[in-house]
Amino acid sequence: MRDNRPYEEGFLIILLLLALAGLIWLFTPFLEALFFAMILATASYRLYLKLLPHCNDSETLAASVMSAIIFVGVIAPVTYLLIEVSMQFGQLYSEAQAWIKAQDAESLASLNQSLLAYLPISEATQAGALEQIKANSAKIISFVQKTTVFLLEGIVGTTSSFVAFIGLSIFSLFFFYRDGDTIAKHLAILSPLENRYDRMIMQRFASLSTVLTLSVVGIAILQGVSFALVAWILGLPGLFVGMAIAVTSFIPIVGAALVWIPIVIYALIQGDYVMAGVIGFWGVVITGFVIDNIIRPIMITKLTNGMGQAGQDLSIANHTLLTVLSTFAGLIHFGVIGLFFGPVIAAMAITIFDVYEHKNSNVLDRT
Repeated sequence: MRDNRPYEEGFLIILLLLALAGLIWLFTPFLEALFFAMILATASYRLYLKLLPHCNDSETLAASVMSAIIFVGVIAPVTYLLIEVSMQFGQLYSEAQAWIKAQDAESLASLNQSLLAYLPISEATQAGALEQIKANSAKIISFVQKTTVFLLEGIVGTTSSFVAFIGLSIFSLFFFYRDGDTIAKHLAILSPLENRYDRMIMQRFASLSTVLTLSVVGIAILQGVSFALVAWILGLPGLFVGMAIAVTSFIPIVGAALVWIPIVIYALIQGDYVMAGVIGFWGVVITGFVIDNIIRPIMITKLTNGMGQAGQDLSIANHTLLTVLSTFAGLIHFGVIGLFFGPVIAAMAITIFDVYEHKNSNVLDRT
């Protein structure tokens, strides 16, 4: 009788690949929310395990409580900020449209003449620039109108999609808490790798998710609270400014500067040089240098050291170039939520390389 086992094995592998591709295609609209929920659940899973005995070992109750904690402590403030930004921007849009409609070639040239007076350029150059502004005033006004409409649609659209994204993330978060251990064990059984390599990949993912989430959230809270206090003292809306600083702090290099630089410019236009100086000092020295360049590395080091060997393997967490590039790449591909996705995807790729190197160490040429 003919032995069909080799053909059966190959056919089964093809079916598995088709099944995997089919699932990815089917759940494509939800992959980002699922991945985000998995990162949050993995990063806070230790807290879930500590909470479990206090819930009479009820996994459903503990998962519900943890999902509520994550929503109230992390997700709700960000959602509030996006809604608040949309409302503020809508009001600003109305005012900007009214101002733009009131402009003509002469008023626009007069405005630019007052601005050009502050620039170190000759009167002849200023006169030439004003003539160009007068000649193209209609195009300039049209461009500004289109830009404001585009920004408004972008922010409102982002907010509405983000709310739907958050709803699915919270729903998924509950099941990752409750069934996460079972899912991990089942994946290890299905994986053709040895169990030690499965554990290596899962531990690396868990450690990185924990370090990334806690360090990012911790720095965001420090920057947001410090700026909120300064804003309140200066008479600015402290809660809104602090929330905006906290969210933008997720973005590497530029981060909180996206918020405090416009505030400085606004204060200078209003002639409030004290406010401009205080905000500029706080943004450059306290937020940009002390918190970003001193406290952040200390926090990452303490988190990685607290995880033992699993934490020591996370060289990407302190690798500035790789972290920055992967973060911006995640931002480009996935939007704001890619600030988490980028570093995790890059680190997991490095983990796969490490597994390959470890598994084939006896045949690799190291000369």
